[in-house]
Amino acid sequence: MAKLFIMLVRVLGLAAIVLGALLWTGRQPLLAPHIGCGFLVAIPVFVLALIALLRKAVIPGILGVLFAVLLPVVGFMQLPLTFHALGGIQVAHIILALLTIGVAERLYSATRSAH
Repeated sequence: MAKLFIMLVRVLGLAAIVLGALLWTGRQPLLAPHIGCGFLVAIPVFVLALIALLRKAVIPGILGVLFAVLLPVVGFMQLPLTFHALGGIQVAHIILALLTIGVAERLYSATRSAH
């Protein structure tokens, strides 16, 4: 089951990053798909975190919950959008997105080794 969730994070995370880059160039219609992909990344990260917690991988599980919640919160802090501006909140969101994918990979590893 964890394999499905990590594959969703990988594919949808890449899609969200590409959509975010295109959105930054001023393509306003891509906002809703970007937000949707972001939530569809956060949900499986949250589920992987719960699986890790159930398998006694406490630190990765707590980090997973934290990142799954922070990703959309920091994303929404960017609204209303200012295109072509790369401020601190945008940089934080990009770094957080990449870290969230990394945390998901760690969660997947933790769920596999905790059997």
